[in-house]
Amino acid sequence: MAPLELPEYLEPVLAFVNSMDVEEGTDELTDASALTTWLASRFVVDSGPASAREFRLALSLRSTLRGLALANHADVEPVDVSCFARLPFAASSGPDFEPQATGPIMRALTQLAIGYARAQAAGSWQRLRLCPGDNCYWAFWDSSPRGARRWCSMRVCGNRAKARTYATRPR
Repeated sequence: MAPLELPEYLEPVLAFVNSMDVEEGTDELTDASALTTWLASRFVVDSGPASAREFRLALSLRSTLRGLALANHADVEPVDVSCFARLPFAASSGPDFEPQATGPIMRALTQLAIGYARAQAAGSWQRLRLCPGDNCYWAFWDSSPRGARRWCSMRVCGNRAKARTYATRPR
């Protein structure tokens, strides 16, 4: 069975979730201007910097998507998804969604939420996961045929976990 490819509509969602690197302690979305630059690199965003409200919403959306990705393979508290209600989108015919005509920043943020909704409708969202490795939490697409991949990288995080388990075994 061939590996499953990351759907095109989920590519910006995965990149958005990974705009914060927990292990490195870096964040590409440091302010409203950085958010605008980040969105412009993935969507057609022709505007001035995001507003403070849009910036806060973007951080909330990213946190929600990260929580939903972690919930795909870990027992976690229910994820607060209230930020979705602040995004202007509506269902169109079939399982697709359309952003309502608003400013370019909100339209781009809505496209990210729509990527999540499309993945849920297609049954593929559960393959977008956060690595549970020590202080890693990097988002990855599980392309394995069975959908059982646990680590972002078996060579790094998976190997660390196996080595730790081996070291704690009674001798």
